[in-house]
Order: sequence, then structure tokens, then C-alpha cells
Amino acid sequence: MGKKTLSRELNVMNESLKAFLALNEAITLIHSNGNQSLELKQSATDLSQSIQLCTDEMRQSAVKLEQLLKNCYQDLDYAEEVWNSKARILSIPKDEIWEQIAQISNVDVRIRNLRKKCETEVVQEIKQAWAHRFTKLKMQWFTEKNTGKPKPELGLSDKDGLIKSLERELMAQDRQIILAIKHNIELLSEDFSIFKIHKLDSHVSFLESKYKNNLLSKINDNHYRINFFFNKKNTVSDPLIDIIKPSWEAFRKDCFLVVKKEKFDDFSNTVLLFIESSLLPRLNKCFNLAISIVRFYLTFYDDLLEKQNRYEQEIPEKWQSEKQSLDQLRSQLDKVQTEIDTILNSISTS
Repeated sequence: MGKKTLSRELNVMNESLKAFLALNEAITLIHSNGNQSLELKQSATDLSQSIQLCTDEMRQSAVKLEQLLKNCYQDLDYAEEVWNSKARILSIPKDEIWEQIAQISNVDVRIRNLRKKCETEVVQEIKQAWAHRFTKLKMQWFTEKNTGKPKPELGLSDKDGLIKSLERELMAQDRQIILAIKHNIELLSEDFSIFKIHKLDSHVSFLESKYKNNLLSKINDNHYRINFFFNKKNTVSDPLIDIIKPSWEAFRKDCFLVVKKEKFDDFSNTVLLFIESSLLPRLNKCFNLAISIVRFYLTFYDDLLEKQNRYEQEIPEKWQSEKQSLDQLRSQLDKVQTEIDTILNSISTS
């Protein structure tokens, strides 16, 4: 229903209300006239009750319309705010936007390069470190001391010593993994910290409130999540020996009496697989978060630049026409509000 149609219907309702009020006045005269019969007075009373039901229905309808009209005003307020934001968005120097886009893109490239390095060099270094530890253990325990020949298995007397040595090496390997993860997260934090958040907050403030509040909420959430990852002391939650616990327990169970070299080799290969499958996911949590936030910022500036370019193409006459349309809509809403006020005031004073 259009605003003009609604206004006309409220006009009709107002006219109907005037008729009902006139009927009430006539009924009052009938009741005050001592010459009228009891039957007529009773009919007037019945009519008065029916009229009251009609005016109550009108009041309820007017009250409901008044509540709904508030939504119309809110929508119009937002439309006017969007219109006003055009000039504010155009006031942002375009070189600032391009500077931010270039800076964000640079951060994005640096983070992705660091991620690629972790996927290749860092993982390879950790795997090589474990291979070196394993080879050293193998030489120590599976070599005859007198002859230097390899031993196919260890007996019960050497088993506990190997298990303890292996456990120490796993713990040492775990410390190396933790240091590698923390070091690369620190590098990631350094790359991310060059981005000027305060300038983005300033640019967001030029937008209309609904969009601005939504963006600020997301930005604050991003700040919290980044600080949680970058400032978290215990970045690695589960040590390696806990991650491989089922395999570790199975290996110790198989080595109850003797330790076969083949089983030892198999366990070492299992550790390598776990290193590769667990190290990257731990780092990827941070990389994925950082990249998603950077892309979020980049999307914001792309949208801002698109709006600027579009607004620059709009002629002043179009802006003036839009303002006139908004003013006309507000005028029509005000007329509807006036009609509703008239109905509510008339009923409350009747």
C-alpha cells in the first residue's frame, strides 16, 4: 500500500470517526431527554455499545499503524543517512585508499610467501632433524659395540634403555617443533603488524551507521582473534608424544620382550608422518586467520573505491533529485502520522 493510499484511507477513517462521535452525541441527548421512552433509550444504549466496539477497533488499528509507521521512519532515516554518506565517502583522498590497498596486498603476499616457506623448508627441516635423531639412536642401540655390525633386534636388557632414549628424543623433537611454530608465528605477527588499523577505523567512520557498526564489530572481532593467536604463550597445545600416543603405546607393547629393528623403523616412519600431518595444520590455523582478515580489509577498500568511482559519475542534478524524493517521502509520512494522531486524540477525548 502506498503512502498516499494509506493517507486517504486514514482520512476516510477520520470521517467515519466523526460520524460515530456525532452518533454518540445524539445518543447522549436521547438519554438526557426525559420524554423519550424506555424502549428508545434501551435501543440507544445498545447502539452506543456497538459504536464503542467500532471506535475501539479504530483505536487499536491506529495504535498498530503508529507502531508500524516507526519502522517506515527508521527506513527513511537510513535512506537519508546513505545519501548523506556519499559526500563523506567522496571526501576520502583516493590516494589514501590506493595506499591502503597496496599495503594490504603487500601484507597478503608476505603472509602467503611465509606460508609457502613453512610448507616446504620448515617442515623439511623438522623431518630431517627427526631423521638425524633416529639415525643416531639406531647407530647407538642397533650396532654391535665390538664388531660394529648391525643388530636385528634388542634383548630385554637393552629395551628399557632404548625406550627411555627414544622418549627423550621425542621430547627434544617436540621442543624443536614448538620453537619452529612460535618463530614463524612471530614472523607472521611482524608481517601483519605493519598494517595501519587506525586508518581503516577512520575510513569506516565515513559510512552509514548500519554498515559501519557491522564492520566495526567484525574489526573488533578480528583484533581479538589475532591478539589471541599472536600473544598466546602456549601456541602449541598438544606435545608430539601426546599426538602420537596410540602409536607410541602400540610400539611399547610390541617391544614387551624384544625390540626388532623393523618395528623401530616403522615407528620412526610413523613419527615422520605425524610431524608432517600435525605441524602444518597448527601453523595453518594462524595463516588462515591472518589471510582471511587481510582479505576482509582488502574487500572493504575495493568496495569503498567502487563506491567512490560510482558516486563521481553521478551528476549534481541526480543528487538533488534524490534529496527531493527523500523529502517528499518524509512529508507523506508526516501526513500519515498527523492523521493517526488526530484519530487517537479524538478517541481519547471522546
